[in-house]
Amino acid sequence: MADDEKISTRYHYQFIHNVFGNFFNDMLEYFGDYLYPRFEYQVVGTYDKAVEYINKKDQYDREIDKPQLPALILNPTGDFGLADAITGAKQPWRFPNLAPGMINRIFDPVYQDDNVLITVGFTRVKGEVELIMLLNSFYEYADLKMLMIQIFGGTDRYIYPSWFNSFVILPSELYNYRYINDVTGLTYKLDWESAGATDQLIKSTAIEEKVIPCTIKPIFKLISLSDGSERYGGTDKVAEWKLNATVEYEVEVPSFVVLETNYLAERIKIEIRYGSAYSRYPNYKPPINRQLTDFSWDWGLDSTSNSVISTDSTSEIDYVADYVFHTRYYHTVSAAEALEEEYLDIDLPEQITAQRSLIVNSKRGELSYWDHYRIIDIGWTLRLLLEYVPITKGQIIELYVYKLIS
Repeated sequence: MADDEKISTRYHYQFIHNVFGNFFNDMLEYFGDYLYPRFEYQVVGTYDKAVEYINKKDQYDREIDKPQLPALILNPTGDFGLADAITGAKQPWRFPNLAPGMINRIFDPVYQDDNVLITVGFTRVKGEVELIMLLNSFYEYADLKMLMIQIFGGTDRYIYPSWFNSFVILPSELYNYRYINDVTGLTYKLDWESAGATDQLIKSTAIEEKVIPCTIKPIFKLISLSDGSERYGGTDKVAEWKLNATVEYEVEVPSFVVLETNYLAERIKIEIRYGSAYSRYPNYKPPINRQLTDFSWDWGLDSTSNSVISTDSTSEIDYVADYVFHTRYYHTVSAAEALEEEYLDIDLPEQITAQRSLIVNSKRGELSYWDHYRIIDIGWTLRLLLEYVPITKGQIIELYVYKLIS
C-alpha cells in the first residue's frame, strides 16, 4: 500500500516515558499496597534521587537516611521490546507507518465530531522488572516468599491485575488543530475539553501539558524468585534478609495518534477537474467523454412506474451523440439500507431524463440499466434491484452524470 493511501496525519507520542513512568509507579503500588500492605518504604529504582528525597520528606515529615523495613524496590530494566507475534503484537495496525488507518476499527476514538476523528494507537510491548524486597527477619522472608508463590501460582504463569490508569499527552499541533473546509467555509477549533482533556504538570519536563486519560491492563508472570540475603553480618553488621523476584510484563502502550478529517467520506477519492472522472474502485475507469451511436428515441415516462423509458421509433441509426462528463456523486449504503431485500431507492441530486446520461458503478462493476437499476419518479430516484445488485453496509454506489452536447 502506498504511503499516501494511508492516514497522512500521524503524531508520534514523544513523551512515551510518562506512560512507562506511571505504569511502573502503578506496578509498585500494586505489589506494595495491594499484595503486601506491610511495606513501610516503596521506591522505583529509576526515580530521580532529589525528587524521591522530597517525596519521602513530605511523607514522613522528616529526612529519611535509610529505608524503613520492610521495603520494596522496583527496578525496571531497559530491555523491553515487542511482545510475541502470537499475542498480535506485530499486526500492521499497531505501527504508524504500516496500516494506521485501521485503528479506528480496533479502538474507540478519543475525539469525534461530524468532521474529525482522532484515535490513539497502541503497541504491545514486553519487558521485565526486578523486585527487591528488604525484610526484617527470616520469618518475614518466608511469609512473603510463600505469598508471592501463591499470588503468581508459581513461575511462568500469567496473572491479570486490575486496570492501571495512565494518560496521553496531546501534541500542541493536535490540541490547537483547527478544522477548515475549503468547500463549505466551515472552520472551528477542536473542543478537547468536552472529550475529557485536562491540564497536568509533567514532572519529567516541568511543563504543563494537555492530557487525556487512558487505562491499560497489563499481564504479569513470575520468572524467578531468589534469595539475596546476607546472613553473616560480621561484628558491626547484622544479617540482611532480601527476597529478589524477576517479573515479566506485557502491556498495551499508547504510542501514536492518528487524525482523520471528513472521515464520513473516508477513502472516497474525489478530484474535481475539468474533463476527468475518478472511481473508488481500482478495476473500473469511467470514461471521460462518451461518443455513442444513438437511435432516434423519444424519452418519456412509464405511466405505471414513472420510470424513464425509451420508445424505439426506428431501427435506423440517426446520429452519433457526444456525452461529456459533468459531475460525480456517490452514495454510502447505511446500516438500515443494507437490510433492504427487494430494492433500494436512492434520491438523485439532480434530475436524470436520459438513460445514457448516467453511469452507475458499484464494487461489482458497472451496472446495466433495467437489469440492475431503474430511474423512477420522473428522473429523481435511482432504484437498485437488490436481487442482482447485492449491497452491504458502507458500500459505495458511484454515479457519473454526463451532458449531451451534440
